[in-house]
Amino acid sequence: MHRLRTCFFVLFVIFSATSCSSELVEVVREIDEKQYQLAKGYQAQGREDEALSAFLRVIDARRDSPESHFEAGYIYLQKMKDPISAIYHFKCYILLKPDSNQIVQVEQLIETAEKEFIRQLPASPYEGQLKGINMLDLVDGLKKENEILKRESVAAKKKVKQLESILGSAGRISTDMSVNMEPLVSGQQVSSVDRSSALGADLQIDPTAVPRAYTVQSGDSLSSISRQLYGTTSRWNDIFQANRDRISSENALRVGQELRIP
Repeated sequence: MHRLRTCFFVLFVIFSATSCSSELVEVVREIDEKQYQLAKGYQAQGREDEALSAFLRVIDARRDSPESHFEAGYIYLQKMKDPISAIYHFKCYILLKPDSNQIVQVEQLIETAEKEFIRQLPASPYEGQLKGINMLDLVDGLKKENEILKRESVAAKKKVKQLESILGSAGRISTDMSVNMEPLVSGQQVSSVDRSSALGADLQIDPTAVPRAYTVQSGDSLSSISRQLYGTTSRWNDIFQANRDRISSENALRVGQELRIP
């Protein structure tokens, strides 16, 4: 009986660790993602708007998407003339891939984007001052999002190390045991680990509790508003589409502006 309980325990550890790690470890490389390859194809055809949308879908679906951040930043800077969005994506690239050989190039692109922003400032001193205030709000929002990315990256690395330790221990236990296992009792199943807690999933928020309108605060972005109202950043595009008549781009928020919440 003791031997049977030991076998059950080993199966539980292996099954639980495998079920968690299958979702933590990316099987498909970013550059092999269908949306990434689609985006590169659009780029080759000069269809920059569609390429940008595809790169943003990769970013929205994966935590580790440095190449998509780089490509999105380049399109924002060179084609869309949106230096603030470009700076955000370039900084995400540096955060996700700090040992890259392209770091110097990316830092130079950030400097180019900063110069482009200054060049775009209007001639009127009063209007330029307002733009400067909006930029400070945007920069503050970018810093907050970068801190969130950094914390999530550290947490993910810790979980991967924990899973590797569990898998290593389970492998040593199964090697030392003799292969003489009795059949499982009919209908008995091994319970799995609560995946939502293991993966740090998005918060579950009651859809009926989501307000129909939201007033933009200092430091807000569509992603942070989506996380605050829906419990996930993935709904940012829904908010953007619902307010196309009010905001020209996803980064054109103004403090005090009222947004529709779909």
